[in-house]
Amino acid sequence: MGSGSSRLETRWWEAEAQQKVITTTNIGKVEVICSLIPGLDGTTMIGHLKARSDLDTLFALHCRTQNLPTEQPADPSDLTADVKANELWRVLQTPTGYSEPPWNWNWQPPLEGVPSEIAADFHATVCRAIFRVPFFDFVKCALGYSTKAHFVGSLLHAACNVRDGLRRTFQERPWTKDIYIEVEKASKHGDPSRRSTNKSRH
Repeated sequence: MGSGSSRLETRWWEAEAQQKVITTTNIGKVEVICSLIPGLDGTTMIGHLKARSDLDTLFALHCRTQNLPTEQPADPSDLTADVKANELWRVLQTPTGYSEPPWNWNWQPPLEGVPSEIAADFHATVCRAIFRVPFFDFVKCALGYSTKAHFVGSLLHAACNVRDGLRRTFQERPWTKDIYIEVEKASKHGDPSRRSTNKSRH
C-alpha cells in the first residue's frame, strides 16, 4: 500500500494545475483543468477563478445559459464575483450534454433467439453506452480518480446489474444458460455486428 507521500508524488500535477489556473492566460487551459482534475480543492479553485481578470469572460462563455439560483439577480452584471466563481466551478465540473446515464436501463438481454444475433445486440448496446461516456471520465480513471468518474461508474454498475440478472435467470431457467454459452462463443470470434452484416451481403 502506498503512503500519503507517495500519493502526493504520483499526483504532482494537482499542484501544477492549481498554479496554472492562476498564471495562464489561455481560457481553454482553465476549462480543461477544472473539468479533468477532480482532486483539486473546490474552495481553493473557486478562489483562483475569482481572482482571474477574465472571470466575466469565462462566466459569459459557460454560465449565461445556466439556471442560476432564484435568489440571484437575473442580470449577470449584477452578480458578485463570488457567485460567478462558484457557478463557473460547478458548471465546469460537468460538461454540457452529459446529464443522462450512458446505459439504456430499458434494455434487457434477450433470453431466446439466434446466439450470433444476441451477441450482435449485446455488442451494439455496449458500444452505444461506451460512446455516451464523456472522454473526461476516462481521463479521470487514467489519472487515478476512478471514484470521481461517475459516468464510467454508472456504466460498470449497469454491466454488473446485467450480469447478476442473467445469473438469476440461469438458475430459474437453466436452458437459457446453454444459449449464452453460444452467445459467448460468438462474441469471442470478433465483432458480431460486423460479422452479421458481412453474412447478409453474401
